[in-house]
Amino acid sequence: MNVRRFTVLVCIVLLVLVAVDGRVRVRFRSGGSRSRSSSSGSSGKPKITKNTPIKATTVRSPVIVSQTKQGLRSSTFTKVVVGYLVLRYTLSNAPVYRQGYPMYRSYAKVPKDRAVRITSEEQTLKDDQGRLCLGKSSTSQTLRDGIDDNLIDLKTTVKYKNTGETKVYHGVNNTISLKDIKDEDFEITTTAQYNTPIVEGTTCTRLEKKVKGTMVQLYETNPNNACAVFINIKLIIASVALLGFLHSFQ
Repeated sequence: MNVRRFTVLVCIVLLVLVAVDGRVRVRFRSGGSRSRSSSSGSSGKPKITKNTPIKATTVRSPVIVSQTKQGLRSSTFTKVVVGYLVLRYTLSNAPVYRQGYPMYRSYAKVPKDRAVRITSEEQTLKDDQGRLCLGKSSTSQTLRDGIDDNLIDLKTTVKYKNTGETKVYHGVNNTISLKDIKDEDFEITTTAQYNTPIVEGTTCTRLEKKVKGTMVQLYETNPNNACAVFINIKLIIASVALLGFLHSFQ
């Protein structure tokens, strides 16, 4: 008796899901003519597809690949710098990087399925006393050729804000693997100290670059798209039917 009741329940569930699926299909088919005849002031929500960007409501909002830019390792070898640069971003214009973020002569690698939303970027040129050597000038400067031989130390510091953990790395062209810290804030600072001026006609011997950001979830496509929901319903139907079929033989 229990087996029969279970089988009947499975059939009812399948009929309900098929009926809902049929209503959805009818609604999609009739939607075109209805939208053409209705006014543009319809209150219906726009359809979410796999390529629909995920709206950022906080710095921790997830993103899809098309909303990000790939952090290129080649950008760590920049030759053009400025004396003083501070960029602070809002949610609407904050750059989001996947795979990694290029610092100065070092590269911060981002874990798989993660991205980093940048909240601020800073770059300064200083003398050997730590003072701004060009003031707050934002004029582009070109680094002298051959200064790599005069590099005394390259230090990269990573701070994880939520835990307070700090890690320090020394060396040129290092690849620094960021911890998998979804939804956590971080700060990376690279300081390059030289024993000779790095910009012609100045006393600049130190270059500092600092970036602050938040690690967020990265999706290949929008997980809330209609196709994904439709496929999930089909999988549920198939799973329930299979369970009912197997249970009937017990």
